[in-house]
Amino acid sequence: MTDGPFRNSSLSNRWKVYGQDLVNDAVSREERVKQACHSVLGAIDMKAFERLYRELEARASRDQMDLDSIAATESVFDKNERNSFSDALERHLLCNLREGLAERKALDLALEGAVGDLLGHAKNRIDEECIRARDVGDMSRSDFVKGLERNKETFLGVDVASLCAALENGNKNAFRRSARKDTDDGPDED
Repeated sequence: MTDGPFRNSSLSNRWKVYGQDLVNDAVSREERVKQACHSVLGAIDMKAFERLYRELEARASRDQMDLDSIAATESVFDKNERNSFSDALERHLLCNLREGLAERKALDLALEGAVGDLLGHAKNRIDEECIRARDVGDMSRSDFVKGLERNKETFLGVDVASLCAALENGNKNAFRRSARKDTDDGPDED
């Protein structure tokens, strides 16, 4: 990646594409939302998440409840791979269980909460990268203002339920962009 305001950042290529989209007037808000969701999903180890989520889902779907559902849930997290997303999911899930919610409802709300946390962190990280890019001269002042405003609009436009569904289904490419078609193919030849 050689162009765009984040060309000198340590962000993944998906986020660098998103950075280009922020300052590109030809990219729609919907396209930016799709790229942001694709970038968020790209940061999650989907195989590790699937293993963890399937275990949690199996527990939540059982008819018989544990005497200590909190300890049983903690043990599921303890035997699975740890990362910031699973930590957020655990925090939300345990809080919901302590509030007395049924395990299925607690898990659904915990996933929404963890995705919300992830989106908040991503939005803040991009804001920070815009500031850094402006400070080092990779982004003009006008692009900086445009980038911050579009970043805010983009993250406000994310459908958390769709992102949760992609995670539940293990669909890492749910928001992958399709190739843009060139609308000017030239004259038809007969």
